[in-house]
Amino acid sequence: MDFFTEKLKKYISSVIDISEDFEFEQFQVGRSNITFKIFDDSNAFVLRRPPFGLKLESAHNMGREYKIIKVLNENGLRVPKPLYLYNKKELSQDDFYIMEFIDGVTIANNHVADNYKATEKNKITKSFIKALSEIHNFDVISSELNDLGKHENYVERQINRWNKQFQSQKVREINELDSATKLLLNNIPSQQTVGIVHGDYRLDNVRVRDNQVVAVLDWELCTLGDPLADMGTVIASWNTKKEKDSPFIYSPTLSGGFPTREDVIELYLNNSNLDLNDIEFYTRLSFWKHAMIMEGVYIRYSMGAYGKTNENEIESFKNSTIKFANKAANKNLLEEIT
Repeated sequence: MDFFTEKLKKYISSVIDISEDFEFEQFQVGRSNITFKIFDDSNAFVLRRPPFGLKLESAHNMGREYKIIKVLNENGLRVPKPLYLYNKKELSQDDFYIMEFIDGVTIANNHVADNYKATEKNKITKSFIKALSEIHNFDVISSELNDLGKHENYVERQINRWNKQFQSQKVREINELDSATKLLLNNIPSQQTVGIVHGDYRLDNVRVRDNQVVAVLDWELCTLGDPLADMGTVIASWNTKKEKDSPFIYSPTLSGGFPTREDVIELYLNNSNLDLNDIEFYTRLSFWKHAMIMEGVYIRYSMGAYGKTNENEIESFKNSTIKFANKAANKNLLEEIT
């Protein structure tokens, strides 16, 4: 790995308590930004950096992500403590930051979840929703993050931005996605508050130890707006084997033994002052966004942006878009999945 040059390793060892010949390994979970565990015989830390190659700087802003977790950590939220931000461009063309390593397990899929008993899954779920409510209850307006993003009309701005991006790269007609877009635009609920929106709050983005969420990870999509968008993602991805044609094919909850979606909604209501009368809308929004994400991946794969690919992989992304779109277009969505 060319990134960890001798000069860079020596520099890192001068700003944190780690030897110059530290070892490193890349975490396999995570969406876009690259995450390494760096360690020696005594200590371990985590280093986050943008993906290698060409990228949009605004989409991989390490300074912004560092500031988010710094403020949240200082306010007692379940976020790793950031330790150092590198932005000098001398030893690395890309910014990166280092934070504490949180010991625990990332429940990345249903196979990892199989290692837990139903009673443990219940405790994990309660802690998972409690951690989310703590984030949403945080008074961000009075914090240093009050300028993180626009405060109002979050959902409308999201729909318009994502739809514009989708239309610009469109390669085929997807009637279900068009129907879902209309459903969303015609039923935008009033925003109840301005809060932190994590942007991808799921079980595979938290660290678990002793059946408790000890850290919320992957803050690259975080912004300000309508926090219930996070609950939409939770409910959308909280699927079971009974659900027909679920596009979340590796969801940890497919393992079974987890509380139901209705239970999760009740848990959130017990920890928040927000109501969930429009949870179907936010769940639809999540399915809709994921359809657009999958279509983008399908287009890039089919154009060879990821190098040589398997035709079956390309087809799987193509079909995944349709599955997400079908969910998003279902007028009785909540009734079907709960």
